[in-house]
Amino acid sequence: MAVGKFTVAESDAAILADNLIEYNQGAARRPIEAGAVVRYSSGRVFEQFSRHPYGRILPAGAFTHVVDAGDSFFYFDIGRYCSIARGTNVTNGHHPLHSVTTSPYHYGGWYKNNLPEELRYMGVDVPFAREYGRGKIGNDVWIGGYCVIKSGITIGDGAVIASGAVVVKDVPPYTIVGGNPAKPIRLRFDQEIVDRFIALQWWSYSPSSFRDINMFDVTNFLDEMEVRKERGDLVPFRPKRLAIVDGKVVEIT
Repeated sequence: MAVGKFTVAESDAAILADNLIEYNQGAARRPIEAGAVVRYSSGRVFEQFSRHPYGRILPAGAFTHVVDAGDSFFYFDIGRYCSIARGTNVTNGHHPLHSVTTSPYHYGGWYKNNLPEELRYMGVDVPFAREYGRGKIGNDVWIGGYCVIKSGITIGDGAVIASGAVVVKDVPPYTIVGGNPAKPIRLRFDQEIVDRFIALQWWSYSPSSFRDINMFDVTNFLDEMEVRKERGDLVPFRPKRLAIVDGKVVEIT
């Protein structure tokens, strides 16, 4: 993961403003202004209408808002319509459980370079995966405050992570999990409803296709969306996709 930082130029600020890509501040507007220093993950895509934690632009989909996040969140690609509360951290450092010690004494660069010669490890250096890799947060995911999430996992569409949860395994779609380690509490909806949501993938359609439907009435929403899909009335959602490349905000085609 390559995390960089750049100073937002006037042209960058204009592109971000035109696409309603802002810092998240509740109901208030908070544009990312020229002169701001922003941290980012090089080449990772973010979409129009996404709202980001102060000082960072995360790889997030449209209508996602993140209250705050450290650099660890750059290990995840985040879908659309997600809500991520403050205080959540991502863990990514791996240690060798199969070795004599989990300490980096026998593989870490600091120990190899700084210990007195007679104390340095001189045995075989066996490579192992030191990171869990990139993870994925699906669409319509709500992550409560002060969670810990292991990188490399997938959090399915529609899932809910209870505040304070420690998530070390994949989370199935539309499942509410909590605890340490996080375990399933229940589905958000009955299995039949979940199956219909998974089949529909409503976030892949333009909001213009469903903005007149009562989204507080789940069954009616699904019924009406399925009718509109059958009629061919649903418009695919293709928001602009952007990235920061060579210190500039660019549109990805």
